[in-house]
Amino acid sequence: EDEMRRGMKRANADGAAGVVLDVDTGELLAMASLPDFDPNRISQGDANNTGNRASYVIGELGSVFKPLTVAAAIDEGVVTNLTRQWDASPVEEGGRLFTDFEDKGDLLTIPEALAYSSNTVTMRVAEGVGSKRLRELWVELGMDSKPELEIQARGKPRFPKAPWTPMTTKVASYGHGFNVTPLHLANAYAAMVNGGILRPATLMKLEPGEAPEGTRVFKASTSLKMRQLLRLVALHGTGAKADATGFRVGGKTGSAENWVGTLFSTTRIISTFAAAFPMDRPRYVVVVSLDEPKITHAMAGRTAYFNAAPIVGSVISRTGPMLGVKPDDNRDVD
Repeated sequence: EDEMRRGMKRANADGAAGVVLDVDTGELLAMASLPDFDPNRISQGDANNTGNRASYVIGELGSVFKPLTVAAAIDEGVVTNLTRQWDASPVEEGGRLFTDFEDKGDLLTIPEALAYSSNTVTMRVAEGVGSKRLRELWVELGMDSKPELEIQARGKPRFPKAPWTPMTTKVASYGHGFNVTPLHLANAYAAMVNGGILRPATLMKLEPGEAPEGTRVFKASTSLKMRQLLRLVALHGTGAKADATGFRVGGKTGSAENWVGTLFSTTRIISTFAAAFPMDRPRYVVVVSLDEPKITHAMAGRTAYFNAAPIVGSVISRTGPMLGVKPDDNRDVD
């Protein structure tokens, strides 16, 4: 919470949410929602802060969903060769032209597409997976229902009804067109890196052997591939500022426009970084989301690369040793 508070101040953000989750058991080790308030003296100014931003307040979280789309594509055999070059040129759908935030060329491999956060490659990958299967996976991951947790403050997602149109599928592939909480995202990332098993989040301490069996949502081989790809993003891509030395962090940025009335704002965003560590044997997922960060003297940009990612790196550096993960520069993902 201290690291989130500092990062929120540096980015002059309106709010922040943070989650630390055990990937093997679903135990919620930490959860924070800022700004906080005194429940004994709630003022009118606290009205917007009483909702738990981690488990209750929903929003479009953006490109943090791209790895989940790629994982689906690997599972379905759409992606079989990580050296294959995919068309990264603009995509036209429904009378709209979709482009990447930064043009990195007309051809990109899947590792490059994740490292550079390519919208267009992800949309084409989703097209290969198909509308029916991608929606099924999102449902399997719980994106259409309240997160499982032993509290009342659990937000119900806004989720598109079936069948999905080609437009819905393409934008959903990179985290748009539906609203969920950071806890939804943390749960999905845990399944993506732990070998492919989804387990409900819990506030209860679980003894060895007490973890629920869970539900398989990804192949174990796909989970191994995703560990490599997420590590690559933290080493060479948009997640570089989260790479806490020695902790073998892997993760993905997401920066999505916020709604203002019935339109997307061009200046107000939700900035999120979802990470797991250590990627050679993932044990914990860390998700941090900032509401409406701004460009300040301390932050050169509004996107997750500049604000949410460094907060995650700081959280991992401070909490890793407390959780039994010691920094080691001699180990990494194969």
